[in-house]
Amino acid sequence: MRKFLATLWIVIITSIVLITFHFTKPESYQLENQLPVTTTLDTKISRGKAISSNGNYEKTGDDFLNKDDLENAIANYQKALEAKPEAIDLILKLGDTYLKNNQTDEARDIFTQAIKLAPNSIDVNVALARTYLSMRQIENAKKIIWNLDDKNPRAQYYKGIIAILYKNFDGAKTIFQDIAKLEPKPEQSLLENNQKFLDAYQNFSYYKGSENTYLELLLAKAMTSTNEYQAAIPLLYDILNTKNNYRDAWIVLGYAYLNINKPNDAVDALLQAKDLTPEKPETLFYLGLAYFAKDDLDKAIYYIEKADKQGYEPKDQINLKLGDLYLLKKDYQKSSDRYEKVVSQNPKNLDIFVRTVWINIEHLDKPDTALMLSQKAFETHPNEAMSYNLLGWSYTALGNFDDAKKNLDIALSMQPTLDAANLNYGWLSEKSGDSSQAKTYYKKAYTLGRGNSISKLAATRYNSLNQNGLITR
Repeated sequence: MRKFLATLWIVIITSIVLITFHFTKPESYQLENQLPVTTTLDTKISRGKAISSNGNYEKTGDDFLNKDDLENAIANYQKALEAKPEAIDLILKLGDTYLKNNQTDEARDIFTQAIKLAPNSIDVNVALARTYLSMRQIENAKKIIWNLDDKNPRAQYYKGIIAILYKNFDGAKTIFQDIAKLEPKPEQSLLENNQKFLDAYQNFSYYKGSENTYLELLLAKAMTSTNEYQAAIPLLYDILNTKNNYRDAWIVLGYAYLNINKPNDAVDALLQAKDLTPEKPETLFYLGLAYFAKDDLDKAIYYIEKADKQGYEPKDQINLKLGDLYLLKKDYQKSSDRYEKVVSQNPKNLDIFVRTVWINIEHLDKPDTALMLSQKAFETHPNEAMSYNLLGWSYTALGNFDDAKKNLDIALSMQPTLDAANLNYGWLSEKSGDSSQAKTYYKKAYTLGRGNSISKLAATRYNSLNQNGLITR
């Protein structure tokens, strides 16, 4: 559970964090974190390996990837590749997922295999070069990229990054400028990443006479904001070798380490930043994340609460992280309190409603609070089957079986494959005395959940009703 949440937090900051530099002082900038709320129901039981039950491994892998469940995505892509060992698109999916999961050796091996199958594929060659960058084998990456068609925007983009690492800043700038002018336009995601490097150069231009260390920092930040964390690290080391008291470089370095799952290195870097400016809220927040990744819940809570007191924004993300941490500490009331603040500040994410309803029903015995939260979830998400499921779940906990059935019927009419609604219909049936129907819905929930916490709870409840016919887990 802790490993899953730590990974999920890192995935979030990997994809969303924006660092905005103030133009009044090159060595000081504000980390502005526009972080979305996590999206998972697996807060009680950590995820186990879940392989497709119908043989559609690639689609199941895609589904898990969309949920940021990288390990299960990898497991399903591996199974799919057994049937289609020469499918380049599938190999690229698996390799990219390895990279996202910081399995660089595995990514290198799978992309090397793909090169043998499609030696002229730009996508495959760029993927292998990206892997070498992640391994900080810059010369190997350069050998690949410099042999690719210089009219290909992706090849040019990575040529620009490699030029930065060789300190050819002017050459890199020209490459990024040329990419922005290409017709037809490259894909939007590449243009957006390319613009982040151009913005770094533009920001630097506002400070005539600034040291090159500031440009390097801006470019390192551009690398972290485009997920090139490993490539940013040697650049940051160069900065710190020149200027060891450069607080912002320590912050970006800690952030980079956090995103490649090296929490010990992240803590070391962030403590250096903290020593230079003890009360900076962003440093404290990242220290909390890093200590959480180290499985030190008490220090994680200490630093994130301290970041909160120092004015860290956005508040809903502070409350989300503390809700998660208190949940792991089994301090359910504090966890619920923090989650309730999250949905009050940012009601857009339905899964936090799910989490808070679950705590109030399963651990705090507060079905009235659960119903209040479910009603608020329905107000903000009236077209979601999950909203009706939450109402049905809460009404069942209150013993109002008629309203529970009405809402669960609607949930299942909207989304028959919703595992949670099938689980709760089973619970309603069990509490109503219809064990046969309860087992039917528990079996559906078990199958639909594909090994997640819903599936495991359905198996437990089914088995308690049917000791002689256990579901195999």
